[in-house]
Amino acid sequence: MCTLMLCSLRVTYSKALVLRSVFYSSQPEQANKSISKVVNVAIIGAPNSGKSTLINNIVERKICAASNKVHTTTRLVRAMCFQNDTQIIFLDTPGVATEKEQKRYKLPESMMNACTKSLRCADVIGVVHDISNKWTKDYLHSDVLTMLNSAENTPSFLIINKVDRLESKRQLLSVIRNLTNGMLAGNPVQGPETQSRKNRKDRGYSHFSDIFLVSALNGDGVKDIKEYLLSNAKPAFLQYAPDEWTDQTPESLIVEAVRAKFMDFLAQELPYNLKTELEYYEDREEKIVCSVAVECPSERVARLISGAGGGRLQQIKSQTRNDLTELFKKPVVISIQLKARVKP
Repeated sequence: MCTLMLCSLRVTYSKALVLRSVFYSSQPEQANKSISKVVNVAIIGAPNSGKSTLINNIVERKICAASNKVHTTTRLVRAMCFQNDTQIIFLDTPGVATEKEQKRYKLPESMMNACTKSLRCADVIGVVHDISNKWTKDYLHSDVLTMLNSAENTPSFLIINKVDRLESKRQLLSVIRNLTNGMLAGNPVQGPETQSRKNRKDRGYSHFSDIFLVSALNGDGVKDIKEYLLSNAKPAFLQYAPDEWTDQTPESLIVEAVRAKFMDFLAQELPYNLKTELEYYEDREEKIVCSVAVECPSERVARLISGAGGGRLQQIKSQTRNDLTELFKKPVVISIQLKARVKP
């Protein structure tokens, strides 16, 4: 592998620093008066490529809803961390979706504009690509390419995710050539396949400055991304107080966590037909107490979701509680109730 590739590919196995912060700043108005360093990072990619999981791993909180289903994220969510006098602001975007997918999964119209909005706010763009998908591993999603071309003047880097699932690492160089059109940081990627690409239609992006190989799920390689972003931050007024870690309310985070967990446990399109609503929330000094109602299309569906003896619902509740405890850094008591939709 050429020197360029060896310098550009960062594969490390490290554990991110634990960020001990609270949800609200006691004096948020002071944030804008403090000059430190700030970098806004738009994270884009195809559905289920691992965008939310990557951000959660870097900031050490499960702020962004993540599941094994496509289109878990339906709106723009900001997750922040502060280290070395530097604030990194991640903009987690929904996966690109066609009009057909929007109707099929009953996705909100607002999510279609979330990616465009994130690009306007970004100082740098990170593109997450799932290399474990054998059908799409060699090219970038057409909508991702469209977004990158529309923001060509914004620096961007490529994050090749799920490398731990590759049976043979020898595929990596070939995949990288395809995803970068044989160009990285303005230089050609040398190798035996470079000439053969001349007659191919480009399905990658030629202006990536760096490449990172990671496994977002288990944290391999994510520390390098954080260090890269810290080193590329610019002097600026802080946009958020140093101890803030998201722009979302606790109530919305709870609802999204429950919705994502139902998507993990339920098959096919069933979870997209559920409506999740917070009924009660109280943040006590020693713990958080909350109750969430999940509206089902019918009584039959509610029984199906609950499982034999309510076993599946108990599993969903248990795992949601664990995720929320990790998110808020304090014990969470949660009740999840299934309700049948009332027909007019």
